[in-house]
Amino acid sequence: MMQRLIDKVGREKAVELVMQAYNTELITTWLSRLEPGKPLGGPKRHDHLGDALRRAVEVCDLTPSGLAR
Repeated sequence: MMQRLIDKVGREKAVELVMQAYNTELITTWLSRLEPGKPLGGPKRHDHLGDALRRAVEVCDLTPSGLAR
């Protein structure tokens, strides 16, 4: 999947997109744990990096030219 992203936007941009998406995944997880009234269960394992990569590929697939290099 990463190679597909690199082919569309170049290596530098692909790494940047995945890093930004990874940070978004982490923040989303942390914020959901802070919601009032939400029961705190045991920690759940999430594949944040895998989710970030999928998110970045989806964004590139939605744009007409990927994201220009």
